[in-house]
Amino acid sequence: MTQTRQTEKQIRSFIAIPVPDEGIQALETVVQDFDAEIGRHVRWVRLEGIHLTLKFMGNIPAGMVDRVLADLPTVTAKFSPFKVGIFGFGAFPNLRQPRVLWAGLDGDLATLASMQLAVDDAVGNLGLPKEQRGFSPHLTLGRVRREVADGQLRKIGAVVSAAKLAVSPSWTSSAINLMRTELDPAGSRHYLVGSATIGGG
Repeated sequence: MTQTRQTEKQIRSFIAIPVPDEGIQALETVVQDFDAEIGRHVRWVRLEGIHLTLKFMGNIPAGMVDRVLADLPTVTAKFSPFKVGIFGFGAFPNLRQPRVLWAGLDGDLATLASMQLAVDDAVGNLGLPKEQRGFSPHLTLGRVRREVADGQLRKIGAVVSAAKLAVSPSWTSSAINLMRTELDPAGSRHYLVGSATIGGG
């Protein structure tokens, strides 16, 4: 048994709420504008891979992925579908020294935060580490390349802070997905492992 555990395949995985096509299309327009001004300094996330992360688990054994997926319906059955939308843009850690560029969210953020906490608790009960940082809901758009000069960082922050959405899409979140990630030089690729319906059913 010990030998099996030592050699069990590790799967890079996370739990997220999917973003519908209209949300991705709205973000694509903004990212195209960003790219024209600051693109050489940023590695963009694949648009089809943009998602609202609830829990990043990193590399975990394949058997644990199955256990997490089996537990998700118990979590989502406690909630009803809720609305969220895309609103505003920003950067981590801040706009003066941007490293991660993101789109913000609005809508029923209280329910979203409660669901994230419930997911974290469920995963923690399976023996995986719980989050140490507060939940900050966002959609990651890109990561600033290393060795970018301070002047360029300030420009990136200014471009991001001035961005506007022509249309601010909102949608009803009705499922959460368990995803696996494969890394390659062109950027991460995400694949659906399974889903759980919010509200049960």
